[in-house]
Amino acid sequence: MATFKAEVYAHQKKKDGTYNIKIRVTHNGEKRYLATPYFIYKEDITQKTFKIKNQHYIDLTDEMIRTYRKRLDRWGERQTSMTMEQIIRIITTDNENEKFDLDIVAYTWKEIKRMKEAGHGGNADTYICAVRSLVKFVGREKVMLSEITAKFLQNWADWITKQPNVTRGYVTHNYLNRMRAIYNRAKKEFNDEDAGVIRIPYSPFSHIDFPKLPATRKRALTVEQIQAIANLEYTKILQPGTNRFNFAKDVFLLSFGLIGMNAIDLYNCTDYRNGRITYQRIKTKERRIDKAEISIKVEPEYQVLVDKYRDPTGKRVFRFYTMYADVNTFSTALNKGLKKVGKLVGVDDLEFYAARHSWATIALNDAGVDKYTVHTSLNHVDDSMRVTDIYIKKSWDPIDQANRKVINLVNINISETKEPINEKVQRKLFCLSNLLRQNEDDTTAHQ
Repeated sequence: MATFKAEVYAHQKKKDGTYNIKIRVTHNGEKRYLATPYFIYKEDITQKTFKIKNQHYIDLTDEMIRTYRKRLDRWGERQTSMTMEQIIRIITTDNENEKFDLDIVAYTWKEIKRMKEAGHGGNADTYICAVRSLVKFVGREKVMLSEITAKFLQNWADWITKQPNVTRGYVTHNYLNRMRAIYNRAKKEFNDEDAGVIRIPYSPFSHIDFPKLPATRKRALTVEQIQAIANLEYTKILQPGTNRFNFAKDVFLLSFGLIGMNAIDLYNCTDYRNGRITYQRIKTKERRIDKAEISIKVEPEYQVLVDKYRDPTGKRVFRFYTMYADVNTFSTALNKGLKKVGKLVGVDDLEFYAARHSWATIALNDAGVDKYTVHTSLNHVDDSMRVTDIYIKKSWDPIDQANRKVINLVNINISETKEPINEKVQRKLFCLSNLLRQNEDDTTAHQ
């Protein structure tokens, strides 16, 4: 519970000899000091302790504190879990339902930061594009929530469609969809129906027609195309760092063998024991009661790839984090390499996510795996099964059996596709060049 106290501080004496009375707010061990409109002289305070002794100002500040407490009491026990910023916002707002407003741009950037810190960098990037479009549309960095009306949104949508080099329906729909998510997040944070506090009463996004999305490009590969990728020869082209073609081929097949494991989860996973990789799927863990935990058995056919990219330190399952600074550069390298892989097997614009789509499609259409097991194996969110999942003890056996069916059907032998010696030499040369460059930099610095 927040506490309040009126205080005067000796070091804050004004040039005219007065002191501003501050209200000290203490909440969960944090302190803030709010200025009041009241200024007092030295004779209004005790000389040793600097306590206010003028009853007139004691009464005025007591009334302010009573007002703060009244506003905060409406939130009951919920105030214990609030941040200091939320406490200050509540107690300093005269009429919360009428005068509340919010800079939606600043709020969006705060949410983007939260997404990145939670490991959702890819998702955060889509919000960055949306908020930058909004800022460009209005021509300023600040957009208040009160400005967001159905007409405003329609004008923004019309403006987006006139911009060059964009896929009209897709971009317009996604930008509006991202800002709708931000708007609804703000409503969830700042409204409290139980307490009768409705600071954001409107739903402008429900009064506009979202542009229809163009048909989704099919990403799933056939059994024959997966086999063709596995049969591709490694390239022997010498280049600094990692050969993207060879690397993309390996990691694509690794993802397929691990039931379409996403790039971000491959990059971050840390638990590999008893032949199983256990992780919480980052994309859905915040929307699942079980934190989207899943355990994948490493089948013998794919053990060679797991061993090839294992992290020798044991900090994570794979050493991808030592090869690429973050998951975005990791994903970029994969997709660039897969463009070359795709051309050789007749797949235009091959993307890493195709490994996941391909596993699901082959499992359902070719391997005879039922739809529910495919859904479970992909670790999706299913609102209709939330309650049921609470009571059912989770077993990985159906997922293991489904993956075994898919692997048997695809029938590739990755152990035969040895990486050429040149690739290993490349790494040593690259490390040596980095060491030489570092020594040159150190020499220059000393000079």
